[in-house]
Amino acid sequence: MAGPRVRLVVTADDFGYCPRRDEGIVEAFLAGAVTSVSLLVNGAAAESAAELARRHRIPTGLHANLSEGRPVGPARQGSSSLLSPKGFFLGKMGFREAVAAGDVVLPQVREELEAQLSRFRELLGRDPTHVDGHQHVHVLPGGPMPSWV
Repeated sequence: MAGPRVRLVVTADDFGYCPRRDEGIVEAFLAGAVTSVSLLVNGAAAESAAELARRHRIPTGLHANLSEGRPVGPARQGSSSLLSPKGFFLGKMGFREAVAAGDVVLPQVREELEAQLSRFRELLGRDPTHVDGHQHVHVLPGGPMPSWV
């Protein structure tokens, strides 16, 4: 008697980070090595990556990002516990330290993640197939990811 079928899901994250990385990810998808992607909506190549995902019908999720680059939400317009004085996210270690110190304002996290979800919907015209976190931000102790993620 055969056991249950197991389906391996291989997700390439950082889709939208840069065109060269995106090309490699699409090649891997077309070759069958990757089964889905996670889109970094604040990435430099997010728009072209979204077009590639639509063109090749790649299952696409949201790669929630609170550690690298610039925000897409209201924090762009002013100061935020998520940002450096220059308007960039704090970086992987900076964000972890801010969470540990209790310096991250959770409503600002929610605003940014909702803005990223909105941006995803603008770019792809649908909800993400899944949500994961850039640089494992979603698994930090006392993590900032809201329950809807």
